[in-house]
Amino acid sequence: MPETRRSGLRIAYRVEGSGPPAVLVHGYTASGWANWVATGWAERLAARHTLIIPDLRGHGLSEKPWRTDAYSVAAFAADVLAVMDEEGVERAPLVGYSMGGMVALELLGRHGHRFERGIIGGMGSYFPRGRGRFAFERRHPRSLAPRPAPAERLRYLARYFAMADPVALDRVFRAVFRGREPVDPAILPAIDHPVLVAAGTADVFFEPAAALARQLPNARFLPIPHDGHVSAVRNPRFIEAAAAFLAGQVTTP
Repeated sequence: MPETRRSGLRIAYRVEGSGPPAVLVHGYTASGWANWVATGWAERLAARHTLIIPDLRGHGLSEKPWRTDAYSVAAFAADVLAVMDEEGVERAPLVGYSMGGMVALELLGRHGHRFERGIIGGMGSYFPRGRGRFAFERRHPRSLAPRPAPAERLRYLARYFAMADPVALDRVFRAVFRGREPVDPAILPAIDHPVLVAAGTADVFFEPAAALARQLPNARFLPIPHDGHVSAVRNPRFIEAAAAFLAGQVTTP
């Protein structure tokens, strides 16, 4: 995988596909591979876009400091911009899921000239009460998200945990989530890009995501029926709506 140190740490990233660029930002504890390749997004989007997929600091194959002060939403945003600069991408649409949605909001609000439009999945304008550090939930049997076979699931988990550093992830949580909110409300009016906000109807972030869509001046909300936080990102309804949105098409919920 290519790497860059433009943001001060070694940041690994993927480049897949061909066509106009699009930037995909993963969530907490995940990686570019786990969030976007293993879920089918890269396969679906790579035919029409050159996908820029960073592993944020503390995640995937990127550097993982054991210092809380190495992490912040602004630092993650700097990682994304560093990868874009390394690849010579001046402007692109942006997709972020879960914590990646927090990073996407930071980028849209403070570096909006670098982005054409945005997709925020599984994240809202506030943290719901009672949320835990991790999102464990049972999805509804009617969910359209593919269900991996047991052997495929074991291979996924083996690769996932091989890249995880529990100490670094703890530092990320302390720095980015504890005592904080997903986005500075002061930057929301500056996000006048077209934005698609999506969340599973069984996700604890469903109501916060709906609230976020109401707060943004040019956003629409896509509910993903029967899915929780983990399964929604694999739902083909979400992936197809995102593909249409990135192509500039208007989709209906």
